[in-house]
Amino acid sequence: MTDDERRRPRRQRGRADQRQPTQADQPGQPTNQDRPTTNQGQPRQSPPSGQPNQPTTTQGQPPRNGQSGQGGQQGRSGQSGQQGQSGQSRQGRRSGNQGRPKEQGARPAQARPVAQVKGQRAPTTLKIIPLGGVGEVGKNCTLLEYGDDLVLVDAGASFPGVDEPGVDLLVPDASYVRDNASRLRGIVLTHGHEDHIGGLAFVAQQIGARAPIPLYGSPLALGFARGRIEERKASRLFDPRPVSAGQRLSLGGLTLETIPVGHSIPDAMALAIHSSIGTIVYTGDWKFADMPPEGRKRLQELGREGVTAVLADCVRIESPGHTPSEEGVAKAIERLMRGAPGRVIVTTFASNVQRVANTINTAHRLGRACVLMGRSMERNIGVAQEIGRLQIPEGALITAEAARRWPADKVVLITTGSQGEPGAALARIAAGEHRQIRVHRDDTVIIAASPIPGNDETVSRTIDNLFRQGANVHYSRITPDIHVSGHAAYEDHKELLEMLRPRFVSPFHGEYRMMVLYQRLAVSLGISEKRTFIPELGGVMEFGREEARRRGSVPSGQVLVDGLTVGAVTHAVLRDRRSLADEGLLVVAVTLDRESGRIIGAPDIVARGVPGADDGALAVEAKARVRRTLERGRRGMVEPRLAQDLIKEAVATYVLRETGLRPMVLPVITEV
Repeated sequence: MTDDERRRPRRQRGRADQRQPTQADQPGQPTNQDRPTTNQGQPRQSPPSGQPNQPTTTQGQPPRNGQSGQGGQQGRSGQSGQQGQSGQSRQGRRSGNQGRPKEQGARPAQARPVAQVKGQRAPTTLKIIPLGGVGEVGKNCTLLEYGDDLVLVDAGASFPGVDEPGVDLLVPDASYVRDNASRLRGIVLTHGHEDHIGGLAFVAQQIGARAPIPLYGSPLALGFARGRIEERKASRLFDPRPVSAGQRLSLGGLTLETIPVGHSIPDAMALAIHSSIGTIVYTGDWKFADMPPEGRKRLQELGREGVTAVLADCVRIESPGHTPSEEGVAKAIERLMRGAPGRVIVTTFASNVQRVANTINTAHRLGRACVLMGRSMERNIGVAQEIGRLQIPEGALITAEAARRWPADKVVLITTGSQGEPGAALARIAAGEHRQIRVHRDDTVIIAASPIPGNDETVSRTIDNLFRQGANVHYSRITPDIHVSGHAAYEDHKELLEMLRPRFVSPFHGEYRMMVLYQRLAVSLGISEKRTFIPELGGVMEFGREEARRRGSVPSGQVLVDGLTVGAVTHAVLRDRRSLADEGLLVVAVTLDRESGRIIGAPDIVARGVPGADDGALAVEAKARVRRTLERGRRGMVEPRLAQDLIKEAVATYVLRETGLRPMVLPVITEV
């Protein structure tokens, strides 16, 4: 064989790799390629002059009935099969992944990710950066970084603990995104719960992007988010773009495919993140029960095609078995409603649209009318009706005022307050403070929710108050079937891992012990512990096709929202607030002669939270010590700072010895 003959295959392969771009390669144009990674190594086409690269939304289409995914690929081979096959084979050699099974039955994307600049290779790694939702339950926010592209998945909020007085919300620190705002391609919402959408306005305000941020989500999630965004007057910061299940989004070099899953809110979605490293499945909040059939089918397909990594919600890993369906709750509520002698009060999460709808339909069928109580309940049900997600029978809803004229055994109240929130409808009813509703002895109260960790005390107080007023109260500890979780239990997680067979695993959305338990489950199923990663807030996890590793960290943490301020409450402010709450406050007012420095009149002390410091013996002695201290001090021109230090030391030392408290001492010096 001559040298020319030996070189010919390489030249032929090179010509195949350096083909001229087709219509399918143009940004925003449909492509017949099925596998999202087939564009690896292909030239990136620049957009027409003056037009920026815009994310495109495309609807994925499953294979036709009677055709397998492989058959669909064969049917397309006459259009782009050779080019795609050449690019795949070259990338397979580059990544050492020749043994990996080809994808079967994948849904064709009608628009490919923004192509690489000509001559530039696709990124070989995808960085996953949790900005919230790991080591905690709430404040979910995950950043995807792929080359020059950033995509945020969710932007939730969480509620403050007892050690954060005066704080309204906790939201993710988005300073890393702010520093790279020009690279942000959009925010994608997995569903409409507060711990996934509640921080949107605050995160956008931190980022400060020059143009509205594309915001992708189901119509219901966007509807719920709209209310929160409008409350903060932040609508101008977003460009809402509805998506549906099975749809593919091209955001920079990434393709995000939405997969319908079961959860305690309609239209929840997992994400299949397609890139040059393969497919990463981000489960979002999920369970197999109530999952649409097409969602389970697509997850099974992904498992056959090959999954690089799974990022999984693990909040219920401690619960054995499978999480039940919502259907059981509907039956339990109907059973209790049938046996109720008088009025029925049902409380649940305002976002649990399906449970509210089931309750309304059950009441209507039994000849009862329903009253929606609570601002968030009314708003969420209104959004669901507006987008056509909820159909309410005519006459099924009445006002609270009208309900007072109806027989009690013909009325159902559906209220907020399942977590014992002090200002919610149920808490005010239980405390006898509601303007229109009073609890009667034959009322049946159904608390169709379980306490979120940290809310046990407030929920228990509400239940106690209802019992004091003579109501018959059903809650999950004594009537377990009135609530089911929206999260997967242990056996659900096991089934999903066996279905997807990922190369790498990282548990998300859970406290630390939950993430460790998920890691142990993955190891028990044969996944090497070296291929499991317990994420850290701000920690960068870098995934390739065959390798994954930790790669430093980015600025992260939580931003405190207090009233109209975002981030103004620092840890120093919290420390002062905790000190005031725990130790109290003493304000010592003294008038001094400007020239001589002598004290004029008696010192005055105003105390808060310090027993005996207002007008008792403690106050009398403290005033005397202030006078003696200042009289022993220097004579002449007043030095306010020195006088303040002397007063602080004298009062704080005395109060600590007498009471064991360390109150904040604030001297106020008046010069005359």
